[in-house]
Amino acid sequence: MCNSANVTFTSGATSVTAHGFPGAPGSGAGTSNLTQKLIATNGLSESGLGAQSSNMSTICTDSDCEIAPPQSVSVTGSGIISALIGSVQAGESFDFFVQTTAGGAFMQLGGVITNTCSFPGGFVAGADLCGWNAPAGQTRFGVAVEAVSTAGAPLGDVLLTSVSTVPGPIVGAGLPGLVAACGALLALVRRRRQLIV
Repeated sequence: MCNSANVTFTSGATSVTAHGFPGAPGSGAGTSNLTQKLIATNGLSESGLGAQSSNMSTICTDSDCEIAPPQSVSVTGSGIISALIGSVQAGESFDFFVQTTAGGAFMQLGGVITNTCSFPGGFVAGADLCGWNAPAGQTRFGVAVEAVSTAGAPLGDVLLTSVSTVPGPIVGAGLPGLVAACGALLALVRRRRQLIV
């Protein structure tokens, strides 16, 4: 668990920031703490960023540490060209959003999305994985995933697995930046607890 609602990841000269929200994604800072599932223990399709429904909890409030309805996770920065959404099992659903201007509102692409991954720019990227690519020659300032539940369907608990920018990927649960950022936050919390005691 990252224990922060906003975490910045850097690769080379490019930075993006992940945000957790209790509902639909907003254009400002997040308010729900992010969670992480690492590739090393979970594989690509079951790794990525989730969101806590309670910032006071020290364990994941979703049994799978994913984005549980109606929560969302966004990633903002410049030059975003693609994203992967993980843990999309049969019948689960989510909404996908893009931000076309820096600091602007998020715009939903298509309607509610299932494991068929059918939305503008969307495609099946593997078992339990949906992918999204920006239109050719274009980039976005943000992407977001909101987990949704529909009548008669299982909960749409999914993950924002990775985001790629020009020139390359910089956010994903298996990348060192995410591990270092969450690890640094955990070390800071432990240090503060030791100083208080």
